[in-house]
Amino acid sequence: MRLLGVVLAGGESRRFGSDKARALLGGVALADHARATLAPFVAEVALSGAGGIADCPAPGLGPLGGICGALRYAGSRGFETVLTIGCDTPFVPADVLAELIAASGAAFVADTPIIGRWPVALGDALEQRLRDDPDRSMRAWCAAIAAVAVAAAPIANINRPGDLAGLAYP
Repeated sequence: MRLLGVVLAGGESRRFGSDKARALLGGVALADHARATLAPFVAEVALSGAGGIADCPAPGLGPLGGICGALRYAGSRGFETVLTIGCDTPFVPADVLAELIAASGAAFVADTPIIGRWPVALGDALEQRLRDDPDRSMRAWCAAIAAVAVAAAPIANINRPGDLAGLAYP
């Protein structure tokens, strides 16, 4: 299975006040920390938003727009599956990523659905949903496709600059 890793970094970072993907932790941008987390598990790592893969079918659709764009990008390059994490959740434990990869079909971290495994074949259904359904929440999408929820200990989510203070990272 060819697996593409995608760091979702297309949000507006309103609560953060500036571009979270470029915020530094230990002198390294959060997006680069996230890339390093994904790299051992995938054939390639790409960035969604922030000058990377464009949202699909249009900008401003939240994480699902980023995932839809990632699925389109992956499919055009011969990948079968996309593994996503957010630039604001850069330190996903290796065992959680391994469990997502081992899952059959779509899977996501129960408390943080932006972290997930998405078969490229879901691209058409997701794009249609984004065009037709006003509910663009990750949880509604996961329920609609019967994605498997993977349990995990709480994963640090960086929403405000203060969340960087005291954050332990590998």
